[in-house]
Amino acid sequence: MKLPPHCRLVDKHDDLLRNGWREALISGGEHLKRVLDEYLDLGFECALQELDPFQVEGCAHCYKAEGERLFRVFVRSKKKVAKR
Repeated sequence: MKLPPHCRLVDKHDDLLRNGWREALISGGEHLKRVLDEYLDLGFECALQELDPFQVEGCAHCYKAEGERLFRVFVRSKKKVAKR
């Protein structure tokens, strides 16, 4: 998956939460692409943590059945970053 320029992949999310990031959603596929584009338009940067669909609670049946990649999406306003 090619990430938009305002996004990055992370292994752990603990540091993100301490640095002003917030968890926004869990998604994958075309929905993830639309969401990332919308966050860019709204002035956010994004960080993605890849998840194993078999370890996600709740409805992940489609991701498991299709073998799709699933991501936890964290967002932070670019404006807050600029003030640092």
